[in-house]
Amino acid sequence: MIEKRINATVFYSYQICPREAWLYFHHISSDRENSYLALGRLTHETSYQRHRKEIFVDQLLKIDLFQDNLVAEVKKSSRHEEAAELQLCYYLYYLKHEKGLEFEGVLLFPKERKRKRVVLTPEKESTIEELLRKMQAVLLADKPPPPKKTKFCRSCAFRDFCWAEEQEGEMQ
Repeated sequence: MIEKRINATVFYSYQICPREAWLYFHHISSDRENSYLALGRLTHETSYQRHRKEIFVDQLLKIDLFQDNLVAEVKKSSRHEEAAELQLCYYLYYLKHEKGLEFEGVLLFPKERKRKRVVLTPEKESTIEELLRKMQAVLLADKPPPPKKTKFCRSCAFRDFCWAEEQEGEMQ
């Protein structure tokens, strides 16, 4: 059975930064005014307007839309394509194992006019199960993992939260 509290945002975030996932899991919100988040919301709101959008499943998954009988996930860019594919596989896994529904998926990157078909293979199911096990150990810890500098920190909405001490030192 899937840990009921791991929502799609936490799952996706974990692929990029376990600390960010821990923060989301513990209901610590990021900077909603972050320009990268705003751009993502704008892409989502203005792309594929003719299709049915945002189907919520158990308050954990927010499926962006169905396109040609495929579960579709819209992303502003393919920069985190591997994480996006794993997130979509998580949707497909959850729908299969918790709801008895089998679908294939598609990643949509409208600004790049790119799409990628995603199929939940037995290998991907094993990957999802292993990730869920690893995630639970991190997410259920009392404290977040220490911050770890990556190339994604510059655009992260939690940047100030994670690197406040470092920024303070720069100001002095």
